[in-house]
Amino acid sequence: MIRVNLYEQLGGRTARMPRWAAWLAMAASLVVGIVLFLVAASLALILIPVVAIAGAIAIWRLRRRMKAAGIDPSAPFPQQRRQPGHGEIVDAEYRIIDQGEPPRR
Repeated sequence: MIRVNLYEQLGGRTARMPRWAAWLAMAASLVVGIVLFLVAASLALILIPVVAIAGAIAIWRLRRRMKAAGIDPSAPFPQQRRQPGHGEIVDAEYRIIDQGEPPRR
């Protein structure tokens, strides 16, 4: 059994872990690490193709809906041509309203 006294002051004795227990702990952590890696790798081998196929189906359905809506899927945001002289200048009139001035109706 491993005992560690965290509250012991300087000069106290600490118990050492037996060598076989250290090797056993290292071997157990190595086995757990390998098992976790294998589980993650197997999940990745299963999930990556499933996600890729689902993404391809989603893109295919989106393109079909865009075509049905009359939008070109290859250029959904086409550049609009600017007409020269039309919409270039913004003109407005303004006036300053004083605090005591009644509201306009």
